Amino acid sequence: MKRSAVFTVLALLCLALLTVAGCGKSTRTAAVPRPEGKLAVAGFTNPTYNWELLAGYLEEEGKPAPSGTIDTLNVILADTLHKHQVFDYITPDAVKQCEDVVAFEDSGKPKVSAWKYWLGVGKCIQADYLLVPQLTTWHERVGSDMGVEVPASVAIDFYLIDVNQERMIRSRYEETQQSLLENLYNAKKYAARGGKWVTATRLAQDGMDEKLMELGL
Repeated sequence: MKRSAVFTVLALLCLALLTVAGCGKSTRTAAVPRPEGKLAVAGFTNPTYNWELLAGYLEEEGKPAPSGTIDTLNVILADTLHKHQVFDYITPDAVKQCEDVVAFEDSGKPKVSAWKYWLGVGKCIQADYLLVPQLTTWHERVGSDMGVEVPASVAIDFYLIDVNQERMIRSRYEETQQSLLENLYNAKKYAARGGKWVTATRLAQDGMDEKLMELGL
């Protein structure tokens, strides 16, 4: 059963009050300085087994995101970097060539860790930094923008690998959308989304904007 219209009306009333009180959008800047050096950006991957992860673990193994999801995320990633004025980087298409090289070199060997694999990709492409985005959760909303049976849910990890120092920074975005009444702390985000239940794609857009900023991108 969809959430009641009364619930939606109450949420919109709260939104109006919060907006009047000054909960509008604010200017956002990167949390840290932009990494200095040659940046390479890998395309999204969708690990389905824990050994493919650079960190953490999957809630459930063996369940990939729907077909076409990764292509959509790669478009959003390029658009977000452009919006953040990050232009001079080695593209995912070029990085993919090194992914294939490293995978070929490791074929026939005991399974290597995700960390060793991606560090090898960074060295192959001769970058100072390699951004590796990994999608770990993707659940589309069940319902419409006015009411849902199940809200959208997304989890994405962004890893910025310092190839020369052989270390990485992880920035994780994880959100299952909640109504304003369920979480008043998300008032600004709720307002930016027009008080509506959004798709998983919109959650991913918001997550990329936020987490790339955290990495200085």
